[in-house]
Order: sequence, then C-alpha cells, then structure tokens
Amino acid sequence: MGRSNAWTSEVDWQTGQWQRRGQGPTHHEWHPPSPRGVLAKRPLTFFEVLDSGFRLLRFVPGLTIGAALIVFTLWTLILTAVGTFVVLEFLPVLNDLVSNDDAMSGFFLLAQMGSFAISLLSLGVAHFLAGLAAAGAESSFGARKTTLTQSWMSLRGRRWSLLLAAALLGAINLGLLILLGLPSLLFAMVDNTVLAIVTAFIALGLWLCALVWLNLRFAFTGSAISVERLGVRAGLRRSWSLTGTGFWRTFGQLGLGYFLSNQLVQLVITPLVTVVTVIATIAIGTAAAASMSMTIILAIAGAILLLLTTVSSAILFAYFSCLVCVCYFDQRMRSEGFDLVLIRREEGTE
Repeated sequence: MGRSNAWTSEVDWQTGQWQRRGQGPTHHEWHPPSPRGVLAKRPLTFFEVLDSGFRLLRFVPGLTIGAALIVFTLWTLILTAVGTFVVLEFLPVLNDLVSNDDAMSGFFLLAQMGSFAISLLSLGVAHFLAGLAAAGAESSFGARKTTLTQSWMSLRGRRWSLLLAAALLGAINLGLLILLGLPSLLFAMVDNTVLAIVTAFIALGLWLCALVWLNLRFAFTGSAISVERLGVRAGLRRSWSLTGTGFWRTFGQLGLGYFLSNQLVQLVITPLVTVVTVIATIAIGTAAAASMSMTIILAIAGAILLLLTTVSSAILFAYFSCLVCVCYFDQRMRSEGFDLVLIRREEGTE
C-alpha cells in the first residue's frame, strides 16, 4: 500500500512494508523493571550458593529461624522425656557403673557416640524445614517476604506428605543405625568389650557414609513436595533424579555449608556454655551443704544449657534448610532452565 502520511501509516519491521497504523502488533507500555530478588535468577557459583543461604536466612528470619525454633523445641522435649525415662529405668545399672572406673570410661565413650548419632539423626528434621522454607525461597526471587503462617497455608494438601517424607527418611536413618549396630550389641552381650568397641566404630563409620549418601540423594524431597506439589513417592523420585547430576557439587555445597555454620554456631555458643558452667560450679561450691540448693542450681544450669543447645541447633538447621532450598533451585536452573521460568513469572506479575 502507498504511504498516506506519517500519522496513519507505519513500517512493519518484520516485512519492511508500510501498513496502516493499528493493523500490526500493538506496542506494550513501558513498565519499570521488576525488583531485584534476594536470590539471583541465574545459576550460581559454588560460594554464591553458600552466601545465598545466609541471605535467605536474613531475609525471612521469622519463617526460617521461627520454624526451626518451634520444631527443635518439640524435638528437644521429646529427647528429654526419652532420656529421663531411660535414666530412671536403668538407675541401678548407672549406680553400678559409677563405682567402676573402666565401665564409666566405656559408658562415656558410648554416650559421646550416641550424642553424635542423635545429632545426625536430626537431619530428618531438615527435610521438613526445607519444605517450609521453600515457599519463602521461591517468593524471594521477586523480593517478596513470606511469613511462617503464609508458608504453612501454602502447604495445604501437602502437609502430611511433607511430614511423612521427613518421618520416613528419619526412620531409614535410624533403621540403618540399628542394623549396623547389631554386631556390636551382640559382642557386648557376650562380654567381649574389645570387639564390641571395634565393631561399634566400624558400624558408626559405615552408617555415616550411608547416611551422607542417602540424605544427599533425597535432600530435595521436602523442597520438591512444597514447590512442585508432589506426594511422598513422587518427591523422593524427583529428588533422586535432580541429584543424579552435579552430585559432588551438591555434596560440597551442603557439606561445607553444614560444617562452616556448625563451627560458627559453636564459636558463639561455647563461651556462653563455659560461663554458665563456671557460674554453676562456683554457686555449688559456695552453696550450703543442703541437697536442695545443689538440686536447684543444677536444674537451673541444666535448663540454661538445654536452651542454648536448642537455640544453636535451630539456627544451624535454619541455615541448612535455606541452603538446601538454594541448591534445589540452582540445580533446576542448571538442568531445566528454571531461571527462564522465574524471569517470565516475574514479568507476568508486573
């Protein structure tokens, strides 16, 4: 067609031909760019993943630390109740151990190994916390904060799946520990102390390797259930397929993140524990000989130490759950181009 004037005609830049204005594709109005998210919408480098876990923790502390405090308070109460029951049930045996130095040394060794095993069994809780934090992590790509209530409401229809997945993985970890610890228990029952200790160390090493491998392959189960609205079996399969590629990268990120955060928490908590212990020791030394005063002092010191342990564990696993979420989204960006989905989603919300 011929050009009539500049007001009624325009060039179609796809064909190079003149056309009447309004017949071609309409121009979109200008919109300001979407706000920069807390988490970058692109694949991250190794150390950027570790830093993004801290950034997510600081961005939504009510969701991450709040959920971890609630969960670990309940977990601590359960462990305290079980420990109290065991102590009261086996009190005569413990009294006999106190009078035997060799038996007491072996008991302390087993207690330390048991404490280490219980701390690793708590990894099952991380799957549940990662599922809760995943909603906040997804919203943080658009710099939108998510509260604990909003995250819990977004899990409607998938809460039981998340709880069952965490319980199942925790039961698998415990079952492996019991299975590998049976030889040591049998040697202990026949009074072969040396073989019992040796097999206990071997079993603990094998269990640690199996625990790391299984929990790494299923690390994204909670996040997949939360974000992709999957069931338990589908979430396990999804995590298994995502961790099939980049296994050592994910292992390094989660392992180094857990180690560094654990050292940081211990660096803060250890002086506080030392101060509480010293004050309790001085108070016991200056208190009257009455057993009631010593009982009260020990009870207060024990409660403070238990509180510090709960808070430190909550902060540690809050960061670890954030790190798992960041690794989950980073793996999806690398293998599925999920960063393009996030960019398009943010453009659609403008």
